[in-house]
Amino acid sequence: MILAPCIKFAFVGGCLLVALISGFWCRDKKDWLCLVGGLVFTVLSDAYLVMEQEHLSGVAVFCFVHVFYIFRAVEISKKIFAAFFGFVALWSVLLVLKSVIIFAMLYAFLFAVNIFVNYKTRRPKLNYFLVMAGLILFALCDINVFLFNLPQYLGVPDFFPSAFALIWIFYLPSQIFLAVSAIRYRGIRNSFE
Repeated sequence: MILAPCIKFAFVGGCLLVALISGFWCRDKKDWLCLVGGLVFTVLSDAYLVMEQEHLSGVAVFCFVHVFYIFRAVEISKKIFAAFFGFVALWSVLLVLKSVIIFAMLYAFLFAVNIFVNYKTRRPKLNYFLVMAGLILFALCDINVFLFNLPQYLGVPDFFPSAFALIWIFYLPSQIFLAVSAIRYRGIRNSFE
């Protein structure tokens, strides 16, 4: 059924639109720009994964989502730019190898770094909660993606039939939380005090 993927894809596109509009009320321009960059790559990735069922391209592009979310949490410096260009070179070599498994491992590594650096980053409480809740739900989504796809790669029967539904139960709220995580919330007790 083509309608369900279109609705899911439109929802993720809507989250990007919300994040773009939130730029008028963002608390930090660099944080907001990195969030929007991450969501642009999320939409591109989902175009491959949801609409085209193209796993290699989807996972490869999704790696950049976590690079942008890592940039949200770290000070941008010459070393970070050098590391980014090193990442792009590695990504390009891996793209030639055309292995979903290798990209999935790179993706998992970047996601782990993303969660770690964002966990350590000091933000106003509500923004911190939104980022961390979004990333935790995102991780739960990806665990279910793994459980859903594992039988295909192992050549065994589906052993966790609920995984596909759980992917979307975790993924959609994660994108909402992330989409609104750069807003400056006024009038709410929102500090680390």
